[in-house]
Amino acid sequence: MTTSPPRAAAGSRPPGVARPARDSWFRLDFFTRPPAWGSAMSAFVIVSLLAATGLVDYLTGPNLSLRVFYDIPVALAVVWIGGWAGVVACVGCVGMLHFAAWMEDAPYARPPQVWWNIPFGFVSYLLVAWILHVLVHLRRDLEQRVRQRTAALERESQARAELQRELLLASGRERSAIGQDLHDGLCQHLVGTALAAQVLAGRLGARQAAEHDEAGQVVRLIEEGIAQTRHLARGLLLASIKPERLVPELEELAVNVSRQSGVPCRFLALGTPAAPDEQTASHLFRIAEEAVRNSLRHARPRSVEITLAAAENGLTLTVTDRGEGLPPVKSGAGVGLRIMGHRARVIGGDLTVEHQPGRGTAIRCHLPAA
Repeated sequence: MTTSPPRAAAGSRPPGVARPARDSWFRLDFFTRPPAWGSAMSAFVIVSLLAATGLVDYLTGPNLSLRVFYDIPVALAVVWIGGWAGVVACVGCVGMLHFAAWMEDAPYARPPQVWWNIPFGFVSYLLVAWILHVLVHLRRDLEQRVRQRTAALERESQARAELQRELLLASGRERSAIGQDLHDGLCQHLVGTALAAQVLAGRLGARQAAEHDEAGQVVRLIEEGIAQTRHLARGLLLASIKPERLVPELEELAVNVSRQSGVPCRFLALGTPAAPDEQTASHLFRIAEEAVRNSLRHARPRSVEITLAAAENGLTLTVTDRGEGLPPVKSGAGVGLRIMGHRARVIGGDLTVEHQPGRGTAIRCHLPAA
């Protein structure tokens, strides 16, 4: 089971990376988009191409018609400059075509044929220009819609990511508030209760030994409750972790888990692991904490191991238990795994869960190198 975001397919282009220039030529963008050199240079290129076509038409003689090739200047004028430039190019093409035919003394260049050929040729070129103008307009309108939709999706994605960060910050503030209440309220109340129980045990000690022992047991239970409450409050108050404190905090987490749950838990640091910033360190610690909590609740582990490894390809946090493994995630369940997966995505990492029934579960968060 994997909660990591979908990866790009092989050979696909990452978002925001421009497509190589050769793809633009392959897609004929050079002939379907206005060039960067401006309208004046475009007009010069079109006139030059028209003149060259007319010269070739004259040199090949009246027996070989180049009427189709005059469509090229018309098309470039429509795409590069605009619709009115296409109309002007139609006039120029008709004029150049019949001027070359007149120089060749072609039969269709003499009256009365020429009075039919000139309007017919102009209308045919104008029809090509109009069709191309409509197609170019539709394509540019489609591209504009795609750009607008892409920008809207990017804004929506950024807003969702910002909302998720705000939710995590709000969750952290709420945890801190609860921890402060536990530390300043419940802990102090338990301390007062323990002192009162100690006074009562002292008074009973001089009279009845049995009652004194029972009162001492009450005092010990209250003191254990104070220790657990203080530890819980400290964990809730730990809103952020400095990068250099990540390894010591994970070591202390393993010690506290072993002491409170009775399940052996150890921490291993491989290499010289270091989080790049405070946010990453805090999320990695919370992922480890949640993974250990899930293991203790659901997997009945014989032991738990927390590993933080640094390598060339990045930083990897792994929590492995030796137990029954996590149960299959049903619809609407697996809140802890979803929270861990979300924390991993916030810091740009991948969260994977390797489940082996009867052999345990490994929850791994990999943070790629910057």
